[in-house]
Amino acid sequence: MDYKQPPLSRGVNPLKMNWLWRLICQVGYVAVDDVAPALRQVDVHVNRERVLGWLKSEGEDGYFPLTIAELEQNLRALLAARSDALPPGKEDAAND
Repeated sequence: MDYKQPPLSRGVNPLKMNWLWRLICQVGYVAVDDVAPALRQVDVHVNRERVLGWLKSEGEDGYFPLTIAELEQNLRALLAARSDALPPGKEDAAND
């Protein structure tokens, strides 16, 4: 069977991307204690409560809506932090 693009199964609000962030964290084994230090490395200072709030659903205590811009910023910061942690010579393989 040829690839078919899956149907959009939910309304996407670019100001509330917490659901996608949770999925990315689960697949990429990203923990709260990975995100805050990675953001600090790119000069984005965020407290742990906010990072925890990005993992919550709307209506839960401590929920902070995560925008698509924040999602991208988080992923780029994590990528940079993980690239810095690679042994010399492995950076090129990570960027392929």
